[in-house]
Amino acid sequence: MHLDRALRDQPDHLYSAVRAIQRLLEKEKSPENIGRLRLALGRGQAQLEKRVQERRDVLARLREQPDALLLAQAAQLTKDLDVTAEERETMRVAWVRYHDEKKAAQREWTRQRVILEEQQKQEQRAQTEQVRAEQRERNKAAQCARTEQALAEQRERDEAVERRAQQERAEKLDYLVLFVLGALKKAAREKRSTTWREIQDKTGQRELGRLTHQDKLAILVGVEKKTLPESPPWSAVLAATGGDDALRLHRDVLQRLGRPAADDDADLLAQVDEECVRLSRQW
Repeated sequence: MHLDRALRDQPDHLYSAVRAIQRLLEKEKSPENIGRLRLALGRGQAQLEKRVQERRDVLARLREQPDALLLAQAAQLTKDLDVTAEERETMRVAWVRYHDEKKAAQREWTRQRVILEEQQKQEQRAQTEQVRAEQRERNKAAQCARTEQALAEQRERDEAVERRAQQERAEKLDYLVLFVLGALKKAAREKRSTTWREIQDKTGQRELGRLTHQDKLAILVGVEKKTLPESPPWSAVLAATGGDDALRLHRDVLQRLGRPAADDDADLLAQVDEECVRLSRQW
C-alpha cells in the first residue's frame, strides 16, 4: 500500500517504502508473503533506479548550465532519502551559480538599460538640437527672404524714383530743346556764334546754366532730330566759338549723328566754320 502510494503520488517516499519492504523480507517467514514482498520490491527498485537516474541526469545538466526549470526538478528529486552529499553539494552549487548569474544578468540588464536610456537621451537631445538648428535655418531663410524682399522693394522704389527723375529730366531737356533751337537759328541767321550762357540770358531759362555735358549733348541731339543728313548741324553755331568744351561737345554730337568729325581741333574748327557758312545761306 505504501509502495503504491509512493509510486502514484509521493515519489520522494519511494526510497523509504523500498527500505521498509527490505526490512519486512528479513523478518517474514511465510512463503506467500515473501513472494508478494519480492514482487513489490522488484517494482519499487526498478522505479527507484529510474528516479535515481533521472536525478543524476538533472544534476548533470545543472552542472553545465543551471536554470529555473532544472532547479525546480532537482529540488523535487533531492527530497529523496537516498540523495548523496555530493548530489546535495551539486544542488547547492547550482543554486549559488544560478542566483549569481541571475544577479549578474540583472546587473547587465540594468547597465544596458542605463546605456539605452542614455542613448535615447542623446538621440532626443540630438533630435532637439536638429529641430532647433532646422528652425534656426528656417528663421534665417525667412529673415533672408524678408531682407531680400525689402531690398527688392527698396530697389523698385529707387528705380521708380530714378525713372521719374530721368523722365522729369528728359521732359525738362525736351522743353529746353525748343529754346536752344530757336537761339541757334537766330544766331545762324545773324551769321554769328553763340554760347550756352548767352542762350540762357536771352531765353531766361536758368536751367541752361546748370546743365552737364551729357545734358547739353542730349539737348543738341534733340535739336538735330529734324536735321537732314546732308544739312549741317545747328550745334556748329555753338562750336564756332572755338572753346575746348564747345568743340568736344560738337564732336560728340557728330558722333551721335553718325557724321565724320576731324580728330584735330584746328581741322574740326575749320569744319565748323564751313558748316556755319552753310547754315547762314539758308536765310
